[in-house]
Amino acid sequence: MNFADGFVLALTIIFLAYFAYATPIIMVGVWRYKKHGFAAEEPGDDWDPPNVSILVPVKNEEKVVGRLLDALTKLDYPRENLEVVVVEDGSKDQTLEICNNFARSHPWIKVFHRDASIGKGDALNFGFNKSTGEVIATFDADDIPEPLAITKALRYFNDPKVGAVHGYHRTLNLQESIVARLAAYETFLYRLANDGKYALKLFVAFSGSNTFFRRTALERVGLWDPNSIVEDAELAVRFARAGIPTKLAPVESWQEMPAKVKTLLKQRIRWSGGNIQTGLKHWDAWRSMSPLKAFDMEVLMMSPIMAILAFVGWALLALGIGHIGIPVAELLPLLVVMGALNIFYFGTLLTVVVAQAKTGIVSYSR
Repeated sequence: MNFADGFVLALTIIFLAYFAYATPIIMVGVWRYKKHGFAAEEPGDDWDPPNVSILVPVKNEEKVVGRLLDALTKLDYPRENLEVVVVEDGSKDQTLEICNNFARSHPWIKVFHRDASIGKGDALNFGFNKSTGEVIATFDADDIPEPLAITKALRYFNDPKVGAVHGYHRTLNLQESIVARLAAYETFLYRLANDGKYALKLFVAFSGSNTFFRRTALERVGLWDPNSIVEDAELAVRFARAGIPTKLAPVESWQEMPAKVKTLLKQRIRWSGGNIQTGLKHWDAWRSMSPLKAFDMEVLMMSPIMAILAFVGWALLALGIGHIGIPVAELLPLLVVMGALNIFYFGTLLTVVVAQAKTGIVSYSR
């Protein structure tokens, strides 16, 4: 067997193993969604409202930050138990002025200006140290949380062991472009996978927003890593390593998806680099969590490598069809496996995501 044949065989085995591993997770997520919807676990009862602090890191967000702050003023939660901590990191536009205008009319909104930005993780740590809440919530500037977001999330903290609760997103700009629509469908598929992982007790990463934390749990793991590119996912790994339970909850927040190819690629490249960074940092996660959960975490964090291998695989197939390089006959096993992978996931998108789009499950439908 020469090098080319060995490489094709290795690719085929890798994709076959990935398909065998990921398919049951997606199918469990689809089954749970069809039967119960998202976050099928029953929450606890309402309880005496604790103090809640909402952290909002912003920089150059004049187009959307006013919309978020307006949504926060409409939250159905006692004002005496609520504070919003805005960390404005050296914006060059009108972001600071917009935030200060809201703070003047709503004393429970506090705005902190910093001359220079060191990153989202550092801004969240700064905001945490200025906050007083027993529960900490995070939202990005382009979020629009539902009015009952806090109330719904708090019901899952009835269990004193629960350290974090994360909701899910619907898409504000589904109609803006085909890129935004595809990104929304991909996000929905990711939610299905997360629900399947949660049911199977695998690793589930936090979202960068619409996430709620018990203050003591954050202090236990050491807050956000200011050096991480994906501070949310990295924090989720440390929660898992510390054995702190987390919950998925039907808490909705609307958010914009990238509407241009360039913006989407820039976002995904940043996420990919951050995921690999996190996977390498926590290479020894098996020492402090179950081997299966540690393996699942590494599969997620190293998934950008799978994307690169998929590109290589399709490039080999395209060249083979064009009678360049490895003959098509020798690429047939690879073609079958990659074709099956794409048919399965594309079929899932068509039958589940597109069908549910009409109900507003991925879009802004208030």
